[in-house]
Amino acid sequence: MIPRLIQITGTKEKIKKYEFVAALGGALASLIYFYYFKLSISKYLTVLVGILIGFFYGLFASALAEVLNVTPVFAKKFKVKHQLKFIIWALILGKVFGSLFYWLIFIKN
Repeated sequence: MIPRLIQITGTKEKIKKYEFVAALGGALASLIYFYYFKLSISKYLTVLVGILIGFFYGLFASALAEVLNVTPVFAKKFKVKHQLKFIIWALILGKVFGSLFYWLIFIKN
């Protein structure tokens, strides 16, 4: 996912930052998984974290769809090649708003 993201965004000069963030994320995820601790954060920070997680899921889903050639085949079949940018943004925003709905509204009920 990271090499494709670098290729799409044209940010090859920031590859060390991508590597650092990926390693840090893996280490933090391992710590969170193995150790129990409670975070008391405000609901506004929770929304920000939800948006960031939504971005990750959106990028991950888009990368997976691109690897499986689902998005290009879809764009070619329905003749929407020129609107492909909007389709990808719709996938990303759909994941963000879906995550926000799930965590902020659905879980409360």
